[in-house]
Amino acid sequence: MKRVIAVIIALTVLLLCVEPPQRALASGGVLDKNSTGAAVVRVQMRLRELGFLNFKPTGSYKSMTVSAVKAFQTAYREAGYEMQADGRINAECMELLFKYDAKRVSLGGVSIPSGPKHGSSTLVKTGEIVPWATLKGQMTPGRTYVITDCYTGSTFELVYTGGENHAEMEPASKDALEGFKAICGPEYNYLKRPVLVRMDGRDVAASVQCWPHGASTVPDNGMDGHVCLFFDGSTSHVGNLPDVEHTENVYRAAGQ
Repeated sequence: MKRVIAVIIALTVLLLCVEPPQRALASGGVLDKNSTGAAVVRVQMRLRELGFLNFKPTGSYKSMTVSAVKAFQTAYREAGYEMQADGRINAECMELLFKYDAKRVSLGGVSIPSGPKHGSSTLVKTGEIVPWATLKGQMTPGRTYVITDCYTGSTFELVYTGGENHAEMEPASKDALEGFKAICGPEYNYLKRPVLVRMDGRDVAASVQCWPHGASTVPDNGMDGHVCLFFDGSTSHVGNLPDVEHTENVYRAAGQ
């Protein structure tokens, strides 16, 4: 039985790389107790990421998922939103759940840096979807790539240093680091933004995370560590699963 469940989840994860979360919920549809499938996995992954759920995605909408959704809805009700805390996900709740600034579980006064909010939801520039499986063989370690922020159009340069599940990149210089901070904020944080990567005459849709970590290879650029860039089909180091925020940003960067 466990093998069957594992196969179902594996197949679902493949679907998640293709379809943004909002599209998995049909117009006017509702996810509630006893719902199953790819949309449920996406919801469980997102609730877990936001701190409302503490078990692995199963693809089955049971009592623990209901309770987690109720907690998420309650957080919005307490913030003044007119929303029922009924544990059911309609289109409005789904949209709030997958917003880049979705509410997270309170950590008792502990502040988690989340970065600046962009002033508009309008993109000034979009690109094209290219699978990470394709780009991985085309990107050259040590090569500098121009990054464009989809909301502001500002650019800076990142050096590709490698990566298996996704691209690992570092600012090419201290000036490039200032360009990175211009879209991410003066302090490193957990914000993720839709961006474009200029590759051989085309702009490829991607998502950058504003939190550097791990090893550094580019000297004198002012950053300790590297940042992750996700493309279509990129996965995280956690269970080799897709990251819901990065996936949504990639589609957004492509104007979809």
